[in-house]
Order: sequence, then C-alpha cells, then structure tokens
Amino acid sequence: MRHRFTRFLLKLAYQLRHHDLGDWSLDRWGIVAAAATVVVVLLQWFLRGMPSRPAWHWALLLLIGLAGLGLILLQRWAGRRMYVCFTPDAQITPPVPRALAATDKVLLHATAQFEVEGKARVFADLLAYWRTFVSREHAVMAIVHCSRFLGLAHVAERHLGMWYVFFTPAMIEAITPGIIAFGAVQRCGLCIAYRHAAASADGKPKAPVTRLVYLAFDDEAARTQVWADLLADAAG
Repeated sequence: MRHRFTRFLLKLAYQLRHHDLGDWSLDRWGIVAAAATVVVVLLQWFLRGMPSRPAWHWALLLLIGLAGLGLILLQRWAGRRMYVCFTPDAQITPPVPRALAATDKVLLHATAQFEVEGKARVFADLLAYWRTFVSREHAVMAIVHCSRFLGLAHVAERHLGMWYVFFTPAMIEAITPGIIAFGAVQRCGLCIAYRHAAASADGKPKAPVTRLVYLAFDDEAARTQVWADLLADAAG
C-alpha cells in the first residue's frame, strides 16, 4: 500500500508539473494561489486592527499555507526521483553481448532529462525508441504528444515534438536492471548512469555531472536487446 501511494504521488507531481493552465504549470498555480491567499487574509486582518477570529478561521488558513508548502516539497522530492520508482534487481543474469545494427530500433518508455535545440527538460514515461549508430553512440528518441489533465490543463505547445538523449560508451558509468514503475504501471527496465558535460554560456564545457536514464520495456525480450547492445560496447 505504501509503495502504491508513493507511485501515485510521483505521477501526480509529474502531471501537475507537466500540464499548464495559461502560461503556468498547475503546481505553480497552486503554490502562488496558496501564498497569495495567506498574504491577503493576513494583510486584511492586520489593516482591520487585528480583530478576533474563530479558531476554524486560523486552522483553515494554516491548512492553505501547508498545502502550498506541501506542493513545493512534493515537487522537490518527486523531481529528485524523476517521477518514477526504480527497484534494482542484482540477481538478473546479464545477457550475452550483442550489438544492434544501426538500422535497428527498440520500442520502450523512457524517463530522462531530454534535450532539443538547446532546451532541456525532464520527461517521464515517454514512448521512445532506442537506437545505436555506426559510431556506437546511443540515442533515446522520444516524442511528446498533446495531452490534458483535469479537463483544462494541457501540455505546453513548446514541449510538443521530438526530444533526445545521446551518450557514447565512454560516458556510461553504470547499467542496472530492475523494475520501473510510473503510477500504477510497472515494467522491466534498465537504469543507465552516464556522465554529461554541458556547454556554459561562454562555450566552455562545465564540470561533468551524472545523469540517469530510465528505460522501461513491455517485455523481457526488448530489455535483453538493449542490455546486450550496451554490453557489446565493452565486449568490442
């Protein structure tokens, strides 16, 4: 039960961050609305000479403030986990290394910090393809479709379209098999840790940081294909 509630909170946090109402995401609207309500009520109370108020009045105001703070904490916690639950399984036997052909594509669901045209953003559980080029550079190519949440909020138009993750064998730090859960859906998966060095504003590379890519598969055969392809880097 606890794990199901955790997965629910992670997915809810993603939906609130991923869908916009106007120019703001839903979680930003919630935080600003809560803060504005508390400030306006306290200011009116002060300007009216701080008259006596019933206990339920202050209890309600406290709940509104805590709700806004809770949204901030929820997004920080969920963002660190990239909105998914990953349970590693070290008991799984690695497959025999086997490189994919440059024309091969493996369908999967990806969670990562994607990039396109200088923009970077974390997306969770995107339908994507895995490809490895002749140079052995690996690519996760995903697409963001239009979707709605709660009937009003929608994915911002600037986020629609193709997003990518690229890394070379030399950048890979670790490959861990396990189970990846996004909301109620659980799939077999791989967590890939790789070093990423982004260019700064002056064009000089920044110090490398470790990024994670979560790849979730609908069946074991697809995971084996990608895992074997990754292992072929070292074998080759």
